[in-house]
Amino acid sequence: MANKSPKSETTIALAADFRLRRMILGWPKVILLSAITVALLTTAQEPIGYSYTAWLALVPWVLAVAGAKTGGKALLINLLVGLAYFLVNAYWLTWVTPLGYLAVSFYLGWYFVLTGFILRQIYLYRRWPFTLVLPVIWVGQEFLRATVITGFPWSFLSHTQHHSLRLIQISDTLGAYGVTFLVGMTNGLICDLLLRPLVKRKTPSSQQNNDDEAGASAKQSPVIVNPRLVARELILITAACLIGAGLYGYWRLRQSAQTITTGPTLALIQENIPQYVKESGKSNLEIFGRHLKLSQQALAAQPKPDLIVWPETMTCVPVNDEFLELQAPGFDLSGFEYLSQARDFDRQLRELAKQGSAVLVGTPGLEMAPVGNELLPVNKWNSAVLYLKTGQKSPKRYDKMHLVPFGEVVPFKNSWPWLYRQLNSLTPYDYEYSLDAGQEETVFQFTDSIGRPWQFAVAICYEDATAYVPRKLTTAGGQKKIDFLLNISNDGWFVHGGLDNQPILPSSELAQHWAICKFRAVENRIGIARAVNTGISGFIRPDGSEQTTPLAGTLAGNIYSRQATAGFITDKITLDSRVSPYSRIGDLFAIVCTFITAVLFLVAFHCRKKTTDKLQKRKTKKR
Repeated sequence: MANKSPKSETTIALAADFRLRRMILGWPKVILLSAITVALLTTAQEPIGYSYTAWLALVPWVLAVAGAKTGGKALLINLLVGLAYFLVNAYWLTWVTPLGYLAVSFYLGWYFVLTGFILRQIYLYRRWPFTLVLPVIWVGQEFLRATVITGFPWSFLSHTQHHSLRLIQISDTLGAYGVTFLVGMTNGLICDLLLRPLVKRKTPSSQQNNDDEAGASAKQSPVIVNPRLVARELILITAACLIGAGLYGYWRLRQSAQTITTGPTLALIQENIPQYVKESGKSNLEIFGRHLKLSQQALAAQPKPDLIVWPETMTCVPVNDEFLELQAPGFDLSGFEYLSQARDFDRQLRELAKQGSAVLVGTPGLEMAPVGNELLPVNKWNSAVLYLKTGQKSPKRYDKMHLVPFGEVVPFKNSWPWLYRQLNSLTPYDYEYSLDAGQEETVFQFTDSIGRPWQFAVAICYEDATAYVPRKLTTAGGQKKIDFLLNISNDGWFVHGGLDNQPILPSSELAQHWAICKFRAVENRIGIARAVNTGISGFIRPDGSEQTTPLAGTLAGNIYSRQATAGFITDKITLDSRVSPYSRIGDLFAIVCTFITAVLFLVAFHCRKKTTDKLQKRKTKKR
């Protein structure tokens, strides 16, 4: 009986014989490709802002990871790329804490190691396309980076696209991570087209099981039916996602014409005070006086503001009631100059508010009590206090909930004191400074010139960079609880100069912080006003667009000309009646991607272990 020819099956996949095409790259090429990725990612971020480079920035690095001769060399190049990227893009941390800057950059570099390890193993041992794998992993690592150890949600792929209004509208459903996914998907598609032979091929079923073996494809050449078919499918998937995002953005922007309205008139105060001046404690009167003078200018301009907003901690001394009403029997407080100055500043702020505009100030919060023979701090906060136009202070105060590690709090103070002491040495302070975290999502209320009530919340410092805080401040039970959001910040940490009459120069942090805040506006469909020492102060509409034609003020209309300069700006805050899907579901999309990333890591680890076991068996047989 004649032998039957083996049955043929048509397989559409990323061909398993790609390892025959794999090019082993030497160190010079690997380093060059990696350097190109660092350069492209850096130019995509502010202040350079070449957003188009982000769409292919990851490709050279992925080629280097795939082409590295050994896994050890791939791991090293991953760490070097991550370290170099954050050393370049977080350089402004050196002005706060040089040792902390190096430690943070080294820690963040390991996220590149995690991503690169998974990608390399998927490339070597699986057929899964990077078009789908890369964006999932990149979103997963960004989410981890934003949450682990309180997070460093900076330099995301999505942040490079903040000027692309139509594209970023998907953030109101998927968060900023949705934009990251699209940019990562395009990078993954280019990697697939360059790294893998994308074919439709016929393979005998009897040899199908051997396709996964490293040398199987060398024994049989596939019959190429249509070499562009799979590539076309991946291109269509990517194009469908990009077009879908564009159409969604077009619909949401058109919808904004009916849902976005104007609210009360706000005046944002911006001084230009480097942190070293503020930290000296010798210029409290001058700093307070300069903010008071700008506030008077804003009151004299037309239109008159309903609310004046000062940046973070610019009262310099605590004006919270617990400190102002300090009672310490047995202690002579008459010579306590710090308390006397605080009471004087509080009086002046009440007088300012009586001129017809509520005043929101950022202030250090302090509570003191007798401890033995000393009067010591028992609670310290980073706070926001509202003075009503009646001259009374709002009974509510907001205390910052999300504290910056090593900038506002050092962990392990009570659990591991020895570690706490070591970590405290990495901070920008030479004294015990850790703050207490706020527990309440405060909603402030004031009335405008015609008696209409308005409600708002305050995100302090980097709370606008951590997506969950503005979401909690904006909504409750699936409904908006505020009309608009304020961000008050002191970015004087991140400018340099000013000594010996030298000009004060901004760092890239100022522009990057502004770009990040725009995503919070879109995610929650909330208008945001930012009052920031050294800049950038301004108004962001709920669709992420910038208000560049203020009603009054001395700050420039151009957003980036407001860096490292002093002045005020008056405009109407915008409101939006929509409650976004993101406000209801939060980072669900990013969490799902993170879970898939964990699964892919386990798959990658298993592939690595399986290969190691096979090599060990071969060595044993040879012996």
